[in-house]
Amino acid sequence: MRKLIAMAAVAGVAGAANADVLISEILGSTTGADWEFIEFVNMGAAAVDISGWSLELWDSDAGASFGGVDGGSPYIVGAGTIIGAGETFVMANADAVSGYGTFTPDMDQPGSVENSSYTAILVDAGLAVVDSVFVTDGGDGDAANRAGAAFDAAMTVGPDGTFLPAGFARTDTVGGHVVLEFFHDNRTGFDLFGGTPGINQIIPAPGALAMLGLGGLVATRRRR
Repeated sequence: MRKLIAMAAVAGVAGAANADVLISEILGSTTGADWEFIEFVNMGAAAVDISGWSLELWDSDAGASFGGVDGGSPYIVGAGTIIGAGETFVMANADAVSGYGTFTPDMDQPGSVENSSYTAILVDAGLAVVDSVFVTDGGDGDAANRAGAAFDAAMTVGPDGTFLPAGFARTDTVGGHVVLEFFHDNRTGFDLFGGTPGINQIIPAPGALAMLGLGGLVATRRRR
């Protein structure tokens, strides 16, 4: 989880370090009660102050809703929030907290994550883009956007068969990822496919994925 570090310990944290913070996981579309969480991870060597940062969600389905604000976003991080090197920051809803039962979120997620195509954009306190992901169900005309304007997302996830992925988890810093499992019973195992809120599972060292056998993982298809 995020670490609250004395300001003396983070003195001199440069704005350039912002680029080291990534959207590492989102779980949004599930069966029954939605276990939803959004996670950021700091892959840099220095702590980063994310006070006032926001996670924007933009509807990316072609049609009248395209470019509209999605879910309850923007989700805004509170003042005095620091992510230490290698640490995570998790916002989650009550269903995820009670369902997993093994983590405490850093922030309550006050709304929801869209159950169809959306663009997730992490911005800093000055609204500059830090990271972004386009999650698509493959519909004709669906496209990454920010408030309706064309947007070049850093990473694209989906479609998973004919469905929107229930969620995704990054496995490296350059866009590698797996699709998260759809079923509740598969998420309680806290494994890679199950989603790991509050655990930094990105492995930046060269060759580490191959050593652990993660490079060959095959994403499973969401079922309804």
